[in-house]
Amino acid sequence: MDKIIINVPGAPAAEIELKPGVNRLGRSLNTDFQIRHPSVSGAHCEIVAADGGWRVKDLGSTNGTLLDGTLVRESPWQLGQTLRLGEVEIVFAPENAAAPKPAPAGAAPPPRPAAPALASAGVSSPPPMPGATAFSTVARIRPGQARAAGPRRSFFAAIPGAFVFPFRRNGLILLSSGAVFFVIINLMSGAIGIVGTGVGAICSGYIFSFLKRIVTGTALGEEEMPDWPDYEGWMESGLSPFAQMAAVFLVCLGPGWCYTRFVSGYQEWLATTLWIGGLAYMPMALLAVAIYDNILALNPALVLLSILRVPLEYAAACLSLAVLALGLITAVLWLHGNVDVPVLAPIVAEFLLLYAMTVLMRVAGLLFYARKDRLNWKLGGK
Repeated sequence: MDKIIINVPGAPAAEIELKPGVNRLGRSLNTDFQIRHPSVSGAHCEIVAADGGWRVKDLGSTNGTLLDGTLVRESPWQLGQTLRLGEVEIVFAPENAAAPKPAPAGAAPPPRPAAPALASAGVSSPPPMPGATAFSTVARIRPGQARAAGPRRSFFAAIPGAFVFPFRRNGLILLSSGAVFFVIINLMSGAIGIVGTGVGAICSGYIFSFLKRIVTGTALGEEEMPDWPDYEGWMESGLSPFAQMAAVFLVCLGPGWCYTRFVSGYQEWLATTLWIGGLAYMPMALLAVAIYDNILALNPALVLLSILRVPLEYAAACLSLAVLALGLITAVLWLHGNVDVPVLAPIVAEFLLLYAMTVLMRVAGLLFYARKDRLNWKLGGK
């Protein structure tokens, strides 16, 4: 039976023997082979014997499954190819012979071996900037989702579809439930003080994780709304993405807010410039944070250079989002002035906000999908 070598950063390489049928890898104890590294998801991927060889299948991991530097959902895995789970590298052992035959149909699966803890390592490294050769995190794709078929569309032609994208698949249910949930959280925050604020931060981070999935799914050519992400703990699924979201708003809107709030006798033209500049910076900043999954991607050297590489597309994206923001503000003001039904106005307002953020992330993902050759962001591989 074939053997693989698992290279966990900061730990000795570990060699394991694959078993016939399905081999599940991840950070959880419930997998066949446990890989204790923070960049690996609880159930990260499966290596399956099929058609006389091996296939690898991503299980909706946070940091993606890459084969020779290419993000895959499901793909054959052959001798000589390098598999990456987060920052963990996996290769076939040099002495491997021919790949195994798949298990006969209907045969009882072999007993599951104990899951060995391969290694523990430190905190994952920051993602690479353009031109780097290290691995960076990308998408979380749920198993069973189909990649969009057909030729790549023009970014300009795809923009109108972003406004109906939130209603595809089960999007209406997702946004409606999210709106109700946020209204409840807001009420809790006012009722139980700092505890409610903490809960609100965790929930906001979870929503931001969902929004990032829209970007990364779109970057892979997905045409449907993703599901809510798996909950992996209050830090990984809550506070960590909340910190990323807060960093984006701080970098983009912080200068304008601080200038108008703390500078007495400020000059209006400078305040306007700071606010407009921050809003123009935000779409690319959100895209960079979603793709690299790290606040270091807010680096102006990355964001501004990327904007300059796709000026026409980025201008079209900002114009579309400006129209969206104007419509959103108008609708919210009308709601608060004309709808007196308790709770209904806040729910609709939250729904519209989630809708706008979904469109924003969709447009950002479409920009990357259409112009990733010009952006030249290294998503993985060497």
